[in-house]
This record gives sequence, C-alpha cells and structure tokens, in this order.
Amino acid sequence: MDTDRFETFYDAILAIVITILVLKIPQPLTPEWGAFFSNFLNIVTYLIVFLSIINIWYSNQRLFQHIEYINNKALVSYGVSIFLFSLFPYFASWLSLNVYSLTAEVIFGLLIVFANISHIISVVVVFGANKSNEKLQELNIKKIHFIIPLIVLLFGFIITFTVFTPGIYLTSLVAVILSIFYNRRRNEGIEDTGRFEALIDAIIAIIITIIVLEIPTAVNGDLVGLLELKLEFIAYAVSFIICFNVWNFTYNLFSIVNKINYKCIWAISMGLFFLSLIPYLTTYVSMNFNYFVPQCLYGIDFIIINICSFLATYEMKRIDKSNKFLQEAFQNYNTVILNILFTVIFIILGYFYYPPLISISCIFSIIVTWIFMIKKINILRLI
Repeated sequence: MDTDRFETFYDAILAIVITILVLKIPQPLTPEWGAFFSNFLNIVTYLIVFLSIINIWYSNQRLFQHIEYINNKALVSYGVSIFLFSLFPYFASWLSLNVYSLTAEVIFGLLIVFANISHIISVVVVFGANKSNEKLQELNIKKIHFIIPLIVLLFGFIITFTVFTPGIYLTSLVAVILSIFYNRRRNEGIEDTGRFEALIDAIIAIIITIIVLEIPTAVNGDLVGLLELKLEFIAYAVSFIICFNVWNFTYNLFSIVNKINYKCIWAISMGLFFLSLIPYLTTYVSMNFNYFVPQCLYGIDFIIINICSFLATYEMKRIDKSNKFLQEAFQNYNTVILNILFTVIFIILGYFYYPPLISISCIFSIIVTWIFMIKKINILRLI
C-alpha cells in the first residue's frame, strides 16, 4: 500500500483525537479561580494524551519519511494502534473525573501500555519488511528506548496497587516526558515539512469547527431568541479570528522555511495544545463575558500561543542561517513582544475596569500582526 494516503488517514485520526478531548473537560461552575482549578486534573490528563500522541506521531513521521509502501501486517498493526488511540478521549475523561478510582487508573494505564506496545509492534513490522532500506536502518532505533517508558508505566501499576492510587496517572506523565527527552537527543533536521503542515491544518480546522458546537441552540425560531446568544457569537468570532490568524501565520512561515527540527515541531505543537483550549475557554468567556477570570485565562492562553510561535521561529532561524529570506522576515521580534506586552497591559486594565477589554486586545494584536508582519513578508517575496 502507498503510504501517502495512509499517512493522511493516520494523521487525521490523531488530530481529531487530540482536539475532541477538550470537549470532555467540564466547564467551571463559577467565574472564579477556584472553580477553574477544580478542573485542573482534566487539563493535565488532556496534556498527557496530547504529549503522548504528538510524540508517537513524530516517531511515525521519522519512520515513514524513508519508506513508500507498507504491507498488510503493518497495516493491521497500525489499525490496532489507531483503535487504541481512538479510545483515549473516553477513558482520559473518565480518569480525570475519578483519579482515585483503582479501576479507572488501571484501565487508563492498560490503554497507554497497549497503545505503546502496538506502536512498537508496528515499528518492528515496518523494519522487518524493509531490511534492505539503508536510510531506514540508519535511524538506529534502539529497543531499550521503547522499553524504558513501559518499565516506568509498570512501576506506576505497583505504586497504584500499594501506596498511592493515582500512581499510574503520575507515571504516565513521567513516561511520556522521558520518551520526549529521548527523541530530543535525535534532533536531526527535517526538510520535507509537508506532513507536519498537514497535521497543523487538520488540528486548526477541527478546533475552528468544534468551537461552534459549543454555541447553544436558540430556544425558538425568532430573531429575539437568536439575539439572546449575541455574546456566544461574539466570543466565537474572536476565537475564529485567533485560530485563523495562527493558521495564516504558520502558512506564511512554512512558505519561507526550508527545514525544521524536533524543537521546532514541539514549539509549534505546544502552541497547538494551547490553541486547542480555545473552544473550552470560548465557552467559559461567553457564559461569563463580563467577569475577569475567564477573560484573563483567555488572554493568558493567547500570550502563550504567541510565545510558542516566537520559540518556533527562533529555532528555525538558528538551524537555517543560510535562509536569507527567513532571517530577514524575522530579523527582530518586535511585533510578538508588543503583542504580548499589549495583552498584559489590557489584562491589568481588565482587572481594574472592564474585563472584555482583554478579548478586544487579542483582536487588536492580530490586526497589528497582519499589518506589519504579513506586509513585510509580501515585500520580501518581491525582492
């Protein structure tokens, strides 16, 4: 089987899994810090799943850039992996609501263990079917680096059954961090960015579409009932602009980038993680539009997305110093710095005066980016 279509299918499922999980996070009961942090475990669980899937995606991307076909055995093994990945939203949500439940801990742990084992089997099958592929053999993937995260997870089972019920929950986070750290050591450049761009597009497209699912249906069929939801539609419009701006930024960025590396992928991926929280925060803001805490969280999320964009472009410049177009386009980061400072200032103003100023500041920051950054890139393209 040609790998191109399978890669698209595989990536699409992963993109859906890591974005719909945010819909499982319950909304805070009140617009207060305590109410928000009462759901903190849900967000951490989502982070664990997000990191795990992106890490597996990266491992799979490194593998598939050196092969063109897969056999039926590989297809079946990847099918099992996809099935297990698709269960993550349900069981991750269940665990976050029952962290001290032995049953929930064990089932979630087994799901992660079997997902990792199925991924290992898939890799072994691909290697076995491509023994003559020199580029594939040069990857030098060692079995010990697959086994270490599994050992950590098994240790979590021991902790859960003996001294601390959420042991599996904690070791799941440790295991994925160890796996990420190992992959970071193999920080080789990737010149074909097409697959990563497609993953970015899929995630942002899903985020944009699931935001609208959170808007309540009007209670009746007249205009009055629809206008009662004006704040929900305003919040959706702001979030749509933010998401579309991130897509536009990545599009313009990758149009001038020649290669990326592991750090670039993770900087952008973490930006996508915080962008994927936009549907959750949009609903929180629309339900409490004039309150500070939801608006502040929205502004902080916007700031973190900007910081991740800055880190990605900084790393791209560092690894591709011969790319004069890239170096000129991002000669300085004044726009990003001004956007962050501007949002911080409006968070302070929102605290003392009018909280919705924070959402307004996000829109203003985007307008500034479009006027200055995009204009600069277009001018450079003409040179």
